[in-house]
Order: sequence, then structure tokens, then C-alpha cells
Amino acid sequence: MICSSCSRTFPAEDSLFCPYCGKKLEKENCCADCGKPYLPHANFCDRCGAPAPEEEGSAQQTIIDPLNNGESHHGEVYSTREVALGIVYEDWALIHGGEFVMGSPEDELYRFDSERQHRVQINSFELLKTPVTFAMYDAYCDVHDITKPKDEGWGRDSRPVINISYWDALGYCSWLRKVTGWQIRLTTETEWEYACRAGSVTPFSTGESISSDQANFDGTYVYGKGERGIRRGMTTPAGQFPPNLWGLYDMHGNVWEWCASEYADDYNGLEQLSACKAADNQNPRVLRGGSWYNVPGSLRSASRNKLAPDLHFLKVGFRIVREIK
Repeated sequence: MICSSCSRTFPAEDSLFCPYCGKKLEKENCCADCGKPYLPHANFCDRCGAPAPEEEGSAQQTIIDPLNNGESHHGEVYSTREVALGIVYEDWALIHGGEFVMGSPEDELYRFDSERQHRVQINSFELLKTPVTFAMYDAYCDVHDITKPKDEGWGRDSRPVINISYWDALGYCSWLRKVTGWQIRLTTETEWEYACRAGSVTPFSTGESISSDQANFDGTYVYGKGERGIRRGMTTPAGQFPPNLWGLYDMHGNVWEWCASEYADDYNGLEQLSACKAADNQNPRVLRGGSWYNVPGSLRSASRNKLAPDLHFLKVGFRIVREIK
């Protein structure tokens, strides 16, 4: 293949970028997410599950988006010609960019060595105020006749979707990008902690401790001088507890959230990158936030966890970014 930018020739195979100048390659009939050629008449990539482009002449979907047409439709559910997406105008929070210190100080209670402090610069983005709910994810399953993840008998609708793998989360992001035109993706690990902290430098955005009146976790354990609370033993509806100062709900507890980044024991730059397009990379991905099952130390803003991308769990969900044009 010949790169259109630097004119160097190289064997393309499944490459997404030129190995000499780094320009993204434009290859016909290939997956934009992982680079694999589509099978004939395929609706999805058979490697990573990303939706294939609409064939010429097929019906185009439209999206009702108050942010783009300048009209005020507060409370209106975004929808396509096929299905309501379960997302309303107020579900997005604008996260202004800035610099912050990622990680935890050495004297923070229950911290780990993998939480080394370092400064990170963040660009502005929009973040879903809650984890993706069953109502949102089930809309995706209904359109593509995908088996819906189990809710463990706790209920669906406004509860965070659980029992989905990293690849499942990417499939949802790819579908939402296709039907809306929005630039949807998972957060990087740095973006997640920046949004969780919401300007705070304490172990939690709530301060030096957290209670079961502020988040869903195993409240029979306490952190620091916090008070003993209750253990609910299951997820709670998204947005049930007070938000942080930037209007984000459930950043502490309820479900661990998949991040786009590959996990590294020591911060080496991967925390600022997305591994979403590395379909052959089965290294663990980052989980953040803690869950309904965990003790409060796991809910700290700097707390880190990891999971193989092909695994799913009843404590794990995800949250999405909408990039700003």
C-alpha cells in the first residue's frame, strides 16, 4: 500500500496507520475500528463487532439532537427512525478541560503503589452523567437482535447495565456513533479520574470519607472517620445519590466502569490513551469507581482495578464520552 501523505510503500495487511508518518490509512471496505476487511454484505466486523457502513442506497437514520439544531427540547428523548435511545438532553455534562494531579498521596488510607501521583492535562469533553443504563443498552440489543445481558433479578430500566464485556461496551459505542453521528467512546483512565474528582484532592469527591447515603457500596465497612451504614447487595437505579460538583452521578460505587485504557501497574502513559482499536490486544483494561459489592477504600477517586476485556461481571458497567466538535 502507498501512503497518501508520505508516499512510502509498505505491506498494509490490517494496519490502521502508516508506519512511517503516522497518518490514518483510508482503506475501502475495511473496518474503521480494527482495520480488518469486511466480509461480503456484512453488517458488522467479524473481528471487533463494529457496525459496517450503510450500503449505498440504504435508508439513512436521523437523530433528533437539540445541541445541534439550537432548539430547546429539555426532557425529549433522542431517537432515530428505528428506536428511542433512552438518552435525554440533560443526560450530558460538559467537562471543561484543565490540569490536575492524578493518583493519590503516599499517606492516603488504603492506597496502592500503582497510584503514583503525576500531573495530567485534559481536554474538554462531554460525559454521560450516569453509567449507561439497561434502558439505553437494551435499545441497542433490540435493534440488532443481540442477547440482552442478565440483570440478576434486580431490575432493568434505569439501573446500570451489567454483565457486559469491554468488547460489548465498544459495540454499543460504535452503534451509537453510527446512528447519531456523535463521536461516542469510552473514557480514558485520566479523563475518568479527572471527572470523578471534579476539582477535589481528597480521597473521595465527597471529602475525606463517604457514607452509604452518598453512594452504593458495602456500608458496613467504614473509611477513616466515616460512619457505618448499610449494604444493599445489588445495584441501585442510576442517579439515586447526590452528584459530584460537576453534576456526575455514581462515580463512586454502584458499578465498576470500563475505561478505554489498557492497564499498567505503574503509570507509563497508557492511562492517557485508548486501547479500543487494538482488537488483538487481550491485556487487561482499566476499571474505575468501585461497586455495590466493594468496601469504601475501593471507591476512592484514585482507586484502580483491571479485568480482561472479554470477561463480564455483575459488578461492571460503563459510561460514555461524547467528544466536542
